[in-house]
Amino acid sequence: MKFQIVEWFCVSFHTQIISEFDARNVPPSLQPLAWLIGIWRSEHGGKAIFPTIPKFTYGEQVEISISDDHMSALKALNYSAFAWSINDFDELHSEYGYLTLQPGTKFASLTTVMNNGFVTVEQGYVDGYQIKFKLHDIGRISFSRDLPVHDIVREWTLLDANTLQARLDMETLTHDMQEHTFIRYNKIYP
Repeated sequence: MKFQIVEWFCVSFHTQIISEFDARNVPPSLQPLAWLIGIWRSEHGGKAIFPTIPKFTYGEQVEISISDDHMSALKALNYSAFAWSINDFDELHSEYGYLTLQPGTKFASLTTVMNNGFVTVEQGYVDGYQIKFKLHDIGRISFSRDLPVHDIVREWTLLDANTLQARLDMETLTHDMQEHTFIRYNKIYP
């Protein structure tokens, strides 16, 4: 099944930002993460490498938005990412989850569920406009075909107001920690 790429358009006469992407609506407890809010996209700039796969390039879109005001639990931002092949636009990978902070700190936690059967909890400190997450816990379905992942380090760095860089290093059962993916996104909304 071909993956449908969703294009986002910002109409020039439309000046009101959708509330879930309006950083002015971020709860005070999540202010250190406000710089991430938006839709970030790279059409074909992603690079994936690992000894068990052929090298390839990919496109990816990441959305980080403000969760519903009515959530009574720990305040969090919504997180989603989907990647596609630049050759045939097939979906390669998708993740959904939440990004939050330990109350009163800059200690961040990213929880994700992925289409390959993995569930992760990654944690790290917000340092200005950078977060370096380290794998805290991982789960996987019993019949996943992917190698068991032993460790992950995910880095997000805001290079300028409209450029977000992401890097993921990974260690598996058979290979030591090394770079797996690298990508630079352009902010397309707001």
